[in-house]
Amino acid sequence: MTGVTEQQRVWDAWLDAFSLVHEAAPADIDVACPSCGKGKVRITYTGDPERRVGYAIAWCDLCLRGIHLCRVAIHPDVEMLTFGSSDAERRAVVPNVELIAPDPWLGDEAIVVTEEVTE
Repeated sequence: MTGVTEQQRVWDAWLDAFSLVHEAAPADIDVACPSCGKGKVRITYTGDPERRVGYAIAWCDLCLRGIHLCRVAIHPDVEMLTFGSSDAERRAVVPNVELIAPDPWLGDEAIVVTEEVTE
C-alpha cells in the first residue's frame, strides 16, 4: 500500500477487525487484536435504544488499544449502553482504552493539491 502511513495501516486493520465482529453480531466470534495479535477484539455500543443507532468502541481485551466509530447501526440482539448511561455504567463495561487516531495530522506541508487544466 503505497502512500499509507503506519498509523493508517493500523487503523485500517482495526476497521477490518471491527467489521468482522460487527457483521457477525449477535454471534460472539474471536478476532485477533490488530495491535498485539494476542487479545481478542471486543465491541461496546452506545446509542439510542429505539433507533438502535449510535457509536462503537472496538478494543482489545488484552492490550486495551482500540478505535472509536461513530454512527453505527446496532443489531437488535446486541447489548448496548444508552446515551444517558452514567460514567460508572460505562466504566463497568469499557476499560480504560487507548484510542488509536484514525489519521495523524501531517501538517499543511503534506497537503498536495493538483488542479486539472482544461482548454
